[in-house]
Amino acid sequence: MESIASLFGPLYLALKDRRPSSAADIARCQREQLRKILAASRGTAIHRQLGLSRLDGRDPLRSFRELVPVNRYGDIQDLVEQVRRNRSDVLFQGKPVAMAQTSGTTSSHQAGERYIPQNAALLQNGTLGGIASLARLLQGTGPSLLGGKLLMLGGSTALERNPWGVPEGDLSGIMARRIPRLLQGKYEPGPDIALESDWRLKLERIASRCADRDIRLVSGIASWLHVLFETVCRTKGVSRIDRCWNLRGMVHGGASISPSIAMLRDHLPDSLWMMEVYPASEGFLAVGSRPWRLGEGEPPELEVLSDHGLFLEFLPEGESASDAVGVESLEKGQIYRVLVTNPAGLFRYELGDLVQGEGPGRLRVAGRVKTRLSVFGEHVEGMEMDAALAHANQVHDSRVSQYHVAPIFPEAGQPAGRHEWWIEFLQPPSSPESYATALDRHLCEHVLDYAAHRTADMQLLPPVVHPVPPGTFHRALERQGKLGGQHKVPQASQDRRFATHLQESLA
Repeated sequence: MESIASLFGPLYLALKDRRPSSAADIARCQREQLRKILAASRGTAIHRQLGLSRLDGRDPLRSFRELVPVNRYGDIQDLVEQVRRNRSDVLFQGKPVAMAQTSGTTSSHQAGERYIPQNAALLQNGTLGGIASLARLLQGTGPSLLGGKLLMLGGSTALERNPWGVPEGDLSGIMARRIPRLLQGKYEPGPDIALESDWRLKLERIASRCADRDIRLVSGIASWLHVLFETVCRTKGVSRIDRCWNLRGMVHGGASISPSIAMLRDHLPDSLWMMEVYPASEGFLAVGSRPWRLGEGEPPELEVLSDHGLFLEFLPEGESASDAVGVESLEKGQIYRVLVTNPAGLFRYELGDLVQGEGPGRLRVAGRVKTRLSVFGEHVEGMEMDAALAHANQVHDSRVSQYHVAPIFPEAGQPAGRHEWWIEFLQPPSSPESYATALDRHLCEHVLDYAAHRTADMQLLPPVVHPVPPGTFHRALERQGKLGGQHKVPQASQDRRFATHLQESLA
């Protein structure tokens, strides 16, 4: 253990010292990332299609923003299909290493399943992001974190070769094959269980294998980690996971942790060190600016990895593509759409996420374009829904396992719509009506557009809360074949499709 720790100490210091921190250094570093990506794209189909040879060498960044439009999945789908067919020099030089399959939760509903091409350079970005998050977490935990096993809870790591011989599957499966050799002996739940695609069976197998192991670190989506904790505790006949495992740290990402904090505190001490990460199939964007303790109740802002191979831009709402700003120009409180240029052939690709600037190089994930509430022009972001929920829970001494917000559209004779909050409570309020009032008041006080639409109930009626029994959300996901792993409960929707799945899961 000491030899491992001695290796990671210098690694952490090296990463910390070389990461740019001033706005000028971040901008300089990002220009260099763009230069490298553009140089590596020469001779590819995407380079020719976008006319990248016409960039002004005297001011390539300005001309890049003027020449290259914002791209979405539908714009490059034909080229992605060529990469899937194992053709060379399409989106990047050479052939793909793998295709990361995603459910398209941040894309337009027409896109359906998406395949994000992976080459060696993009996978290296993911590896460096993982190392950066672990190295930064070690700042809090010290070397004891590496004294036991490291459990990573993701989707199935099974990769299947498509008809053209290219491996396809979850990003977690692709990255599991790139765990540094130094850590492979510490990886849990082991390669065999990680391949399991049946989510319920996978949890049971993890519990059986790992209940008595010295687990020091867990990583994954917080709500699914809570389900794992409950499964392990049932296996051991105990009430809290910290009576089974000697946990020193937890890495979380993929969804807001705010709704899960109360549940996690049922299992974990307030002193546990936490690290938020912001990974995606399109690239590893950011890690927490510092490790935080669970008892703080809220993670700190994220620090963008501006020197890890991606070029990132942020587009203020309502602005044109040429008005996008760089990492160094993030403004506190401003909401942006995220544009990614990566070494695997995505150029100014709209990720589908919304972030809130916290200053140069710093941000928080605010939600997703597809799941923001703006059916009636109320413009409520995911982080504002989380905050309203936390407020209502505090007022009513309640706790929430999962939630989803759907619109109720106006009908004949009723010109105003409203929000319907589907909530799976661990500890319900005494009155769902009073709980809905607390949600409404908090949103009126903190979201100007929501408050304007709620005036005199003319455009937006008060929200309603629809409590559902435990397990309803998991059954709804299972109906769609999206139970567990990297799948997430949609926080909100512009339509009632997921609400319909929830309704059908009550039958």
